[in-house]
Amino acid sequence: MLFIAKVEEGQKPNIREIAKSLEGMGVQVKRVMTLTGTITGDSGALSLGKVKIKGIESVEKDRTLRAK
Repeated sequence: MLFIAKVEEGQKPNIREIAKSLEGMGVQVKRVMTLTGTITGDSGALSLGKVKIKGIESVEKDRTLRAK
């Protein structure tokens, strides 16, 4: 499942390490945005709850928005 994860404010300097931890769990990390503290990716078979590891404040399903 495609997701967007928001890193805890105090963990922004560690965002790359958090992304590597996710990759170690089998998550495909697509983007790491250090300025906003956001990680996007594909959790594969993992639930979004499992993606919310230490250092991550929130995880939600990535949605594509389209103009009407």
